[in-house]
Amino acid sequence: MIVNKYYSEFVYGGVDGLITTFAIIAGSMGGNLSKKTVIVLGLASIVSDGFSMGISSYLAEKSRITANNALEVGFITFFSFINVGIFPLLPFLFNVSYPFAISSGILAILLFLLGFLKEFILFEGLETMVIGGAAAAIAYYVAKSISNYEYKIKKKNDDESGVNIV
Repeated sequence: MIVNKYYSEFVYGGVDGLITTFAIIAGSMGGNLSKKTVIVLGLASIVSDGFSMGISSYLAEKSRITANNALEVGFITFFSFINVGIFPLLPFLFNVSYPFAISSGILAILLFLLGFLKEFILFEGLETMVIGGAAAAIAYYVAKSISNYEYKIKKKNDDESGVNIV
């Protein structure tokens, strides 16, 4: 059965899809970007990064001596990345209140489930969830720091030129 044969690729693609997509979302929120920008960056990232992951899995599998069907491995990774990675973006595609909070909850639940299913151990679920949360926090605070720094530079330049910031 293909599910059992390529389960690790499904988990690999799914976890990376979730973390990558949510890092884009968290960075966008930290940088105070618009909802439209979050959607555009999120969708572009899901498709391009999913393709990159699929190709990388394909090439890695091709290089193994006892390789499975490399095309199947690449497709499963790509499919998983896109189909699992889209979930954190869904609240931004609909008119809901607090899309970032909802997206955070979706991320936590799905990372926990993928981690738990990986080993059927509670610790694995929690570990995967914490790692994903750390990646998201890094993206958020880097973007927030850059955004704050840009604002301070703009304010300083405007103050020196006598222009008031509205």
